[in-house]
Amino acid sequence: MEWMMIFKAVLSLAFVLGLLLTTLWVVKYCEVHGTKNRFMKKLNSNQRINVVETKRLDAKNTLVLIQRDEVEHLILLGSSQNLVVESAIAVKKAKK
Repeated sequence: MEWMMIFKAVLSLAFVLGLLLTTLWVVKYCEVHGTKNRFMKKLNSNQRINVVETKRLDAKNTLVLIQRDEVEHLILLGSSQNLVVESAIAVKKAKK
């Protein structure tokens, strides 16, 4: 009788570990890290506004670089107010 309970416990542990590994594989496969999801790239390809980069300055302030068409804007987001630091930054095209 005791060996049957041990066998059930080992099977339950194997099942839970299998679910955990499957979940980790799905997360790695989908690359769910922010906006870099491979399934969302096709949906976002025709959008005009894009967040290029974010930089956390402290607990309340964040710098955000936003691209609209061929122009970038640097914005400081804070808890009390938002401020446009620099506007109409020309985007440099990479040479191929």
